[in-house]
Amino acid sequence: MNQLSKHLITSLASITALSLSAQAGTVLKLNAGAVNTAQISNIQGATWMNDVQKTEYIVQFKKAITEGDKKALRAAKFEIFGYLPDDALVVRGSFAQLSQFQASQSGVQAVVKYEGAYKVAKDFEAASVFNKNAAVSILVKTFKATDSEAVAAKIAALNPQVTLQVVDGKSVIALVPRGLVSAVADISGVEHVQPTPQMESFHVVLEEGSSQAGTQAAGDYTDLKGDETGTSVMKFDAAWAMGFTGRNQIVSMADTGLDSGNISTMHKDFGGAVISGYAFGLWAKTWEDPMGHGTHVAGSVLGRGTASNGLLKGGAYDAKMVAEGMWSPMLNNLSVPSKLGDLFTKAYADGARLHTNSWGGARTFGAYDAFATQVDEWSYANPDMLILFAAGNSGSDKNKDGRIDANTMASPGTAKNVLTVGASENVTKSGGIQVQINKLRSAKDEWPVDPINSDYISNNENGLAMFSSRGPTADGRTKPDIVAPGTNILSVRSQVKGASELWGAYNADYAWSGGTSMATPLTAGAAAVARQVLQEKIGIANPSAALMKATMIHTAVDMFPGQFGEIGAARGQEILTRRPNSDEGYGRVDVSAIANLGPQTVFIDNTTGVAQGAEVSYQVTVGNNGSLYANLVWTDAPGSSNAALALVNDLDLVLTTPSGQQISMNDHINNLEMIELSNLAAGTYKLSVKGNKIPQGKNGAQAYALVYTAK
Repeated sequence: MNQLSKHLITSLASITALSLSAQAGTVLKLNAGAVNTAQISNIQGATWMNDVQKTEYIVQFKKAITEGDKKALRAAKFEIFGYLPDDALVVRGSFAQLSQFQASQSGVQAVVKYEGAYKVAKDFEAASVFNKNAAVSILVKTFKATDSEAVAAKIAALNPQVTLQVVDGKSVIALVPRGLVSAVADISGVEHVQPTPQMESFHVVLEEGSSQAGTQAAGDYTDLKGDETGTSVMKFDAAWAMGFTGRNQIVSMADTGLDSGNISTMHKDFGGAVISGYAFGLWAKTWEDPMGHGTHVAGSVLGRGTASNGLLKGGAYDAKMVAEGMWSPMLNNLSVPSKLGDLFTKAYADGARLHTNSWGGARTFGAYDAFATQVDEWSYANPDMLILFAAGNSGSDKNKDGRIDANTMASPGTAKNVLTVGASENVTKSGGIQVQINKLRSAKDEWPVDPINSDYISNNENGLAMFSSRGPTADGRTKPDIVAPGTNILSVRSQVKGASELWGAYNADYAWSGGTSMATPLTAGAAAVARQVLQEKIGIANPSAALMKATMIHTAVDMFPGQFGEIGAARGQEILTRRPNSDEGYGRVDVSAIANLGPQTVFIDNTTGVAQGAEVSYQVTVGNNGSLYANLVWTDAPGSSNAALALVNDLDLVLTTPSGQQISMNDHINNLEMIELSNLAAGTYKLSVKGNKIPQGKNGAQAYALVYTAK
């Protein structure tokens, strides 16, 4: 790190203090620390001020960025790559050009070189003389795909020890000595450097102290009670009775594969369900599922229940699927492509508008990393596909206070635009793992004290699975967004020889399992039903992902205070506050509520959006002792993995009462806002969506979805 960087970077702990004391456009909020750009005028002689080659700089403005600011930069022949908080854009050009631009534009606060020190993730082991030659696998994100080959060549030129380079889109994966990571970050064209994530499927491996925990099952369906698939807790039956079964919906799944990987020889529960399949696993020639996880997931989404005479169906059993297998026969493990957009683009081309993913990286908790930004980038460009990700299974009580610890969210579930799903409890007494948590081998380390330790994992619909990852994200955003049953879920078993029985086989066709892996496909099935409702009942032909997400959270059940009641934090109360919170998000999926949405609920899918400084308002009539529940969701522009805050375009949801009082969450972190009030006086209220800051809008505006119910 050069002297300028040392001078400008303050400790991360001081970001809040700087934010409070500084005016807009004087602080850069980066993961590396807070940069006070007001001090730049006192620094002279930085070597980069003599640069003649074009490279990346940060241009910070004194006020919120306008379309005019961006137009002026483009007119001066600068490339604009993205936003950094506060009020800054990353551009490419020469310093001499930028100096001229700054001199001609009174609104520019400062120009800062995009230093390598700003680009390195905090997840690396600290560099030292002891590890400088140790090989580490790094994921390098470039600003443009056309930068990648040149960046890879420059990485290779740093040291003969650099090996194993893979270039894919805007990603370069390389094996380099730890001591070279900073040099890699200094290369022009590099946006971010992080350890290469290790992706894994999010089913939980739970074992009893002496042997695999489980119960004997008849296997002939005579012992089934109807609660085994998780659909009962979610109230799918009510939606099915109304004809909402996922008809005309296409869901894609990226996982370990799907059964035989051949449509003509597929498990009978997928007969007529699969329209296409693709192999994405490293060195894979087929999308078959030799592991079993993906088949179980697919069964929860849309299994027909044929083998069980209709008893064990997925949530959207009339929907269709695009299957994407990511199992690598060479690695004998999950193999996720570094360019995630390939998964989504292939499925989108085949008609899918929902994409479910029960996997992620469980090593860098809460990080808005290169994978999360990729997902947000693709979502922002394709706003009518809703992507779901599992939250992860890293929930534990390490501090032994009887509550699951915070801050264990997995990427890409940390992305802003996805629907991130945590696991609540299924309610079933037969099959799977039916022992007290203290009988599990890992309990003494992960869940050592009551009330968790003596609990069962499938005995309370208002309980959260103890293994389900909790938020918030590293930048304070609320995650997960929603929860669904993820304990003791019975679904389809892969017919590939050697496939895992997961939590135990029920018979040759079905197996038990658990994890946020199981909660996510059930939620995908519910989202398919929601999309059908929006199309057929509400009359919205092509609902946006934001509207689907808003509908899901609007109909969710607030599980506060959780399964142990209002006993207080000191005694292990599971959920401490009303929604939204980073235990349950906005609550548990309720498919009956989705199907029964009536005329009191208003759906607004504003694809034109709201501009910065503008507002769009709606009149809301409330009866005596009335209530209002409103959810605002927008698909935000991708943030930077180097920023301390991921939010880019900031909207506000504001309610103005008949007396003129204004009520708002005043949230400038999340791209979801809500207002939930009861006991309101009768009258006409104004519900407004305001454009607070929109530095990266489309045509200067941010599209949004708003769902509200007034009574």
